[in-house]
Amino acid sequence: MHVVVGSQSCFGRAAVAALRAAGEEVRTVDADWEDPSAVARAAAGGPCASITAGLELPMHRWHRDLVKLADNICAAAEQTGAAVLFPSNLYGFKVIYDVPLPADPPLADVNDKRCEPGRLRDAIEATYSQLAELSGNRVIVVRAGDTFGPGAIAWPAARMVSCAKAKAAIPWPGNRSVGHSFTYLPDLARLGVRALLGAPLPKPLRTAEELADPDLAPQSPLEVYALHGHLVANAAEWARALGSPGARWLPHAFIRARALVGSEHRLLAEVLYTWEGSLFLDERQTRAWMPDWQGTPLPEAAREAVGWSG
Repeated sequence: MHVVVGSQSCFGRAAVAALRAAGEEVRTVDADWEDPSAVARAAAGGPCASITAGLELPMHRWHRDLVKLADNICAAAEQTGAAVLFPSNLYGFKVIYDVPLPADPPLADVNDKRCEPGRLRDAIEATYSQLAELSGNRVIVVRAGDTFGPGAIAWPAARMVSCAKAKAAIPWPGNRSVGHSFTYLPDLARLGVRALLGAPLPKPLRTAEELADPDLAPQSPLEVYALHGHLVANAAEWARALGSPGARWLPHAFIRARALVGSEHRLLAEVLYTWEGSLFLDERQTRAWMPDWQGTPLPEAAREAVGWSG
């Protein structure tokens, strides 16, 4: 039996569908996810194989609610021995443009204010790491950059999809000639479920020289799978994929001015660095583990996202 917290969100819905397609029993926790006992009750109702953190929240609620969600899931997983599936992002890592980033990129310097939103991601992954290290639970992280999908709310991709739905030009908060990575959330969920139902990802063997390096960071107890999804060459290509008449540049000065009065633009201003160059993940390890992996073709993914009616 598997528990999915947030089955009404884009990632959670896709995780439920993938689990049920594999013949697995699924229980869901939705409206009462903030109650620690609700997650624990769902997981305790039978032998629990996994708990998925499928809830998607607007960025301004991350600090308040994502930590609480992680705590509730870890408490239930510790009691039952369940594995945990957790979707994550690139915030908080060292900024390296135009080079494929590993699934676990190096952390940004603490003085790099561009990556401040990633401090929360660091803290949440540390919570799950502690569960894996101290309790022995299997914890699977599926990592992506910006995401989109039917009913997804991640900004600015969700705003782009809504503009395309209205046949309006999409907002592009960066250089329109620079490529960007967009991952289809249902694909990320399917990848996570395949990882859950498969054998654990083996840790890469380290050389004697690496083991002798006193500055070498210890290997993470997390199983991390990277998916860069669809890497579009520029804003015009993404607009065409979504069926939009074009892309309009969203000036950074405008975003920072609006950030003074609105939470949506304030949080977007904090992650503008991800649009200053092309940031994307190296998914070769994921594909080596899953050589038959086929993501949803971009035309189909875009059609599903734009056509979603809720």
